[in-house]
Amino acid sequence: MVDEIILLSYPVVVGQGKRLFPDTGPDTALELVDSRSTPIGVTIQVYRPTGRPQYAT
Repeated sequence: MVDEIILLSYPVVVGQGKRLFPDTGPDTALELVDSRSTPIGVTIQVYRPTGRPQYAT
């Protein structure tokens, strides 16, 4: 069970790397709770799960 996800994004472009989330498994909706950026351009986002996502039909 995950209560909160803190995601740090660095301003770097790469062509490969390890996936943050797997390709398979149940989808989970996330709510953005907080967002800020540092003087060097790193963004910090805090998300909380809100259950199953609803997709447009």
